[in-house]
Amino acid sequence: MRNNLRYLLIILVLVLLNVDYVQADSSVGRREKQIERHENELEKSNDEIDGLITENSRLGDYIKVGLSRNPDLKAAFYEWKSSLRKVPQAFSLPDPQLSYADYIESVETRVGPQNQSISVKQKIPLPDKLWIKKNKAFRASEAAYYRFENKRLQLMYEISDAYYEFAYLSKAILVSKENLKLLGNFESVAQAKYSSGIARNQDLLKVQVELGKLENDLYSLEDLKSALVARLNALLNLPKGYSLPWPNELFEYMDMEDGYADMQQLIETMNKNNPQLKAFSEVVKKEKESLKLAKRAYFPDLTIGLTHINTGDALNASMIDSGKDAQMITFSFNVPIWFNRLNAGVDEAKSSLEAAENNLSNFENQLYSKLVFTHYKVRDALRQSRLYEEALIPKAVQTLNSTQSGYEAGNVDFLSLIDAQRMLLDFQLAYYRYHANYHQRLMELKTLLGEVYNSSN
Repeated sequence: MRNNLRYLLIILVLVLLNVDYVQADSSVGRREKQIERHENELEKSNDEIDGLITENSRLGDYIKVGLSRNPDLKAAFYEWKSSLRKVPQAFSLPDPQLSYADYIESVETRVGPQNQSISVKQKIPLPDKLWIKKNKAFRASEAAYYRFENKRLQLMYEISDAYYEFAYLSKAILVSKENLKLLGNFESVAQAKYSSGIARNQDLLKVQVELGKLENDLYSLEDLKSALVARLNALLNLPKGYSLPWPNELFEYMDMEDGYADMQQLIETMNKNNPQLKAFSEVVKKEKESLKLAKRAYFPDLTIGLTHINTGDALNASMIDSGKDAQMITFSFNVPIWFNRLNAGVDEAKSSLEAAENNLSNFENQLYSKLVFTHYKVRDALRQSRLYEEALIPKAVQTLNSTQSGYEAGNVDFLSLIDAQRMLLDFQLAYYRYHANYHQRLMELKTLLGEVYNSSN
């Protein structure tokens, strides 16, 4: 009996001291360190915005600012942190119950009247419900962690997408202005020929119409800058109306690596590293723990109690053990007999598990389809960009030069000259468009593969 009493007291002391069982778990400890590191990085961000983005800033600088300031990413981080804090709560025993009784009428015993009693009861879930609850809470926190990681990758992709769109816009404006100057020269030539009676007024009208169209297109491009800046400011959490300089990207000298060719390897990498896919997998594991817990509801829980009874002195003072207090240990179990409720709980857990597994399977299919299509876009943009750079643009330049010489010599009509100039403009814009598309889709592909952007690139 004394050994049982000591065992009970040890249990109660551990509960009252709130021993943190979860800290012994290496996985939870590792996540705690990650949270501390991420939180320190987030705390480094401040309200000072001067010098964050300059004319010399590259994509890595934009991403670094976004990762430290974006409020949506911070929200995902704190959701993960909140979810991890539920693990020790799930693994904790229920609060012990302390009760006190003061007898209205004392209970007379041989050793004296019993006047008051105080008792402590502790419920202990059996057989392994606490461990299952802990694992369930940890799987939920892991899903939140991978959602946070996916949010980081998505933010990197969105910043990259907006950045390269901004870079393309700067090139499109520059090319349009250069072609505007070229059309201005054509207009001067047409004006001189018209004044000399060599050319018809129709040639002059054609170039003026083309000038007006190009000026309108240029105005639309310049007007688009404010919209792209607003998009980048929102991603970087910069003030509304904050002016961003044109990106410092020279498309002509950027590395156009032809990587990521093996589709089977890409699929394996995606299945291994994609954080959103891992989040769905963790949800499935969590629902499996829920099913285990529902089945454990058929088992009773143990409640251990310790009661101390205060006993007064006996009427006969010479009585042996007069006034000796009494102690007792109690053991009780709940009786899970409402099987309709228990069976419904198991069926609910099974349905939730089926839903989670089907969501995982559906997302795997969607992810595979998106990977294949994105991979096609990367290869197509790379091929198109090289085609325009190595073949179409040089030929368009030769055609324009030849047509211009022929027009000045009177051997080519003015419409051919305008067509040659328009073709060169279209090819130049298409080249920069496909070049930007390549980097946008390549970053999207890396996001699907779970690859974090290296800011040193």
